[in-house]
Amino acid sequence: MSSSASFSLKPITEDDIPALTKMESLTFESDRHTLLKAAHPTRPYDHAAGVPDMIKYRLSLPANKVELIKAVDDETGEILGHVCWGLRLSVPQPQPQPPEPSSTEQAEQGKAKNSSKLPARVVPQDYEKTNAPDLDSIAQLEELTSSHFADFMKRVMPDGTRCMYVVGLSVHPAHQLRGVGTALMRRGTDRADAEGVFCWVHSSEAAAGMYRKCGFEVDDTLEIDLDHWAAPLDIKPPAGDEKWGTYTFKYMIRQPRAVKDALSS
Repeated sequence: MSSSASFSLKPITEDDIPALTKMESLTFESDRHTLLKAAHPTRPYDHAAGVPDMIKYRLSLPANKVELIKAVDDETGEILGHVCWGLRLSVPQPQPQPPEPSSTEQAEQGKAKNSSKLPARVVPQDYEKTNAPDLDSIAQLEELTSSHFADFMKRVMPDGTRCMYVVGLSVHPAHQLRGVGTALMRRGTDRADAEGVFCWVHSSEAAAGMYRKCGFEVDDTLEIDLDHWAAPLDIKPPAGDEKWGTYTFKYMIRQPRAVKDALSS
């Protein structure tokens, strides 16, 4: 197919889940951090397995919380990529303090909270490490990355902050370098400029360059020595490699155009 073939941006539906699941699997099949978790000797991480529940969860959220968009080839109908934009655009209004719930109400609230458990891959802003003594090295690594991510969110997105953020972005490996990722990003950054809000993203190593081209700048990083975490479980690197190496997550922020123009003037 010609790289100049056109595509359109459309809302994601549940019917897209099989195609998006396959795409996510292909997108992360060479990601070193994901590969290390997948090599766990007894509890291998399966990135694709969590995708259906994740997409269903995102689709269940109100339209003022998320926007899920796919890029579709105009000729074949194939999904080329997709993005989920998180939205915090309304300013929360102060609410009167509710009365203290009774013990019965507290029990019912607890049941409701447990029944609406977040998908495993969602890191809530109030996440805290358990520091449980029985965690193996990969579980400890998971706690490290999740707590670092939560700390970043608390710092840049405290209660009342208006902003937008990239929950997830993937482009099918066979259709990269066609401007798909840039178009999916522009869908959000144009809206952010109109709203006058900043955007942020927790970027994998591979995607950081594309985000930089879209105006994002590195705000913080987390560098991981993968061999340090692999050694306790004797997890060998992929065939042909002597080491797992280091992996760097990049936390990136894009200021709205009005702020950029003011700073450059």
